[in-house]
Formats: sequence, structure tokens, C-alpha cells
Amino acid sequence: MSASVLLPSAARTVSGTLVLPGDFTDLASAVFLLDVTNADTEAGDTLNVYIQHSPDGVTYDDFVSFAQFIGTAAAANRRATWSALAAPETEHAATGDAVLAVGTVVQGPTAGKWRIKWVIVDVATLGNQSFTFSVSMDAQRRR
Repeated sequence: MSASVLLPSAARTVSGTLVLPGDFTDLASAVFLLDVTNADTEAGDTLNVYIQHSPDGVTYDDFVSFAQFIGTAAAANRRATWSALAAPETEHAATGDAVLAVGTVVQGPTAGKWRIKWVIVDVATLGNQSFTFSVSMDAQRRR
């Protein structure tokens, strides 16, 4: 599988999710890239981006949490490397929606349904939060 854009670059001012089409159970590994090209807002405003999986399409669980961006950050990107073939870090745990510690990747198999979730927080009530970003993936299928 070649590199593909999962979430196109756009200026976003509110939190959101994008359910990814397809079934991802056949992936062996992936490298995800979060590319923030503009963080034109206040220092206290934040952007957190997660890659999540779900067995039922209703309850999602984080397996990638990129390092947080603040509102005055320079354009930059973050990379996360995940492997389905690694032994699971825990066999039994509570699910967590947008609670995985920033800069964390949970290795091991995932459920087949994936989505991207982004959480944008405006520290003041000015409503001027805006982050321009995209998410890409380069994945390898199981052989």
C-alpha cells in the first residue's frame, strides 16, 4: 500500500471526526504523519489529534495520540509508527476516546474500523482558534 492522505489539509476551527472508509484488519504496520502548516491563534489554544479504532463503529478507542500543538506553534509535522504484529501492550483495558497521553502509540492489533479525531480547544472566549493540518498514512499489508 502506498502513502495516502487520510484527512486533507484544511483550516479547522472546531473539534471533529472523520470515519475512514474500509477495513484495516489486514494491515501489518503504518506510519502516520500529522502535518500542521498553520497554527494562527493564541498560545493557550491547543490541537490534539488521535487515530482510533472500533470493533462496532460506535465505541472508539485511541491507539495513536500525536504530540499536542499550541496556538502559536510554527509549522511542523509529527510522525507516529504503529505495528499490528507487535504483542499487545495490554490484553484487557477500558476503552478511551481522546484520552490517550499525548505522543503515545499503542502497539498491537486493532479493530477494523478506524477514524481520525481532532480536538481543538480555545483557551479564551475569543473564538479565534484555527489550525491548518492534514493526516497521511503509509501502510504495509500483511503478507
